[in-house]
Amino acid sequence: MSFKGKAGLAVVALGLAAGSVFGAGSANAVPLDQWGAMAVDADWSNYGRSVDYPSRAEAEAAALEQCGADGCAIEVAWVNGCLALVENEQYIAWGKGANRAEAEREAYLALTEGTPQNLLVNLGSSQMAGGTVIETVCTTNAS
Repeated sequence: MSFKGKAGLAVVALGLAAGSVFGAGSANAVPLDQWGAMAVDADWSNYGRSVDYPSRAEAEAAALEQCGADGCAIEVAWVNGCLALVENEQYIAWGKGANRAEAEREAYLALTEGTPQNLLVNLGSSQMAGGTVIETVCTTNAS
């Protein structure tokens, strides 16, 4: 093999080695957008949720399937963030946000829509507002 041939082979080998080192992380990288959705029936006795789907349509289909009851419908869909469900004796509410804290804060604020007397105390602790977190789910890439 000539010197040019050996040099060319070395450049190709170096390129392949560098590509395998620098490209290794991208095989496990999270896609840019991760979708979630929640479906509920009319009286909120059944619900289904999905998380980490590449499209809104896929997330919604999975949530409807998990809900599994007649009359389930999509209540909310979100991308790259979290969904929180909170409840008190009178109401169930949800909130979404870029992270767990934002989603839970929004859910507690929404809880006041069903129980307006909690509006002022809701600015304090969640226990004072009379609500508890049922569930918080986040996409893999939530901040």
